[in-house]
Amino acid sequence: MTRTIPLLLAAGAAAGLAASQPALAQVGPPRVLVFQEELRGTEKVPVAWPLAVAGASDVEVVVADASGPRLLRFRKVGVSWQLDRAVPIGGAPAGLAWDGRRYVASLRQGAGLVAFDVADLAQRRLPLPRGVVPGALAAGPGGGLLLYDAARRSVLRLSPEAAVVAEVAVGSDVAALAGTAAGGFFAAVPAEGSVLHFDAGGKLAATWKLPAFERVPAWPTGLVAEPGGNLWVVDRHVGRVLVLDATGQVAGVGSRKGSEPGLLLLPAGIARLPGGLIVVADEGNSRAQLFRPSAAGAGP
Repeated sequence: MTRTIPLLLAAGAAAGLAASQPALAQVGPPRVLVFQEELRGTEKVPVAWPLAVAGASDVEVVVADASGPRLLRFRKVGVSWQLDRAVPIGGAPAGLAWDGRRYVASLRQGAGLVAFDVADLAQRRLPLPRGVVPGALAAGPGGGLLLYDAARRSVLRLSPEAAVVAEVAVGSDVAALAGTAAGGFFAAVPAEGSVLHFDAGGKLAATWKLPAFERVPAWPTGLVAEPGGNLWVVDRHVGRVLVLDATGQVAGVGSRKGSEPGLLLLPAGIARLPGGLIVVADEGNSRAQLFRPSAAGAGP
């Protein structure tokens, strides 16, 4: 049976305190992101319209930029991040993933699904069945891929060479996907302000409704599933990142809306580097941003 879980952000005052003692109020979940660095590119090759991000290692981040459109690769040199390579791509990016051995992008304007070699970002188109309109993309288990087909409103499970292994009907427009270690996946549905959880068999296991903020409904556009069960969610309209636990409850909040370093404006995508750093495509500010997760430290 599908279960819908409301997410609560605030708790009451701590229980069990004597009446003479001041109440210890918990105003909400902790801030769990600490700002690290901006990725803006160079004067000649700036980040302009970032829609998706991915990372092969702790010293490499790729940004899919709709301006151009192009793929921008950043690498860490010493203590700073520098633009390493820029390559044109055939259409505006709808999704970007690192599958463990290469980058893969789903592109609009009929450009389809494209794999990029890790060494020089050389491109190779992956064939898709006729009629598939590629959208959100994520790495699946065993080197496979998860691809949202906007034409059929379904999620395709693909082999590493893009052969369709299975199809899961979703019935809603999906903006982001994230595979799970157990073989299932999460799907972000912005129009409903929710995240859907499908199990390994393709059955809808849960619907998690995201909380509004100051009457602004949540609009999820990016997902990252961690091995331990937590789910990172980009909330585009509010300009924040939510951390959900394995039951769908909000366990932490990262960043807030704004343009200063560490703040987000219309964020479009999110990725997690192997060592734990979080990178966000900060579309409204024409940059990508790196954050360090910190359960105890205050975020920006």
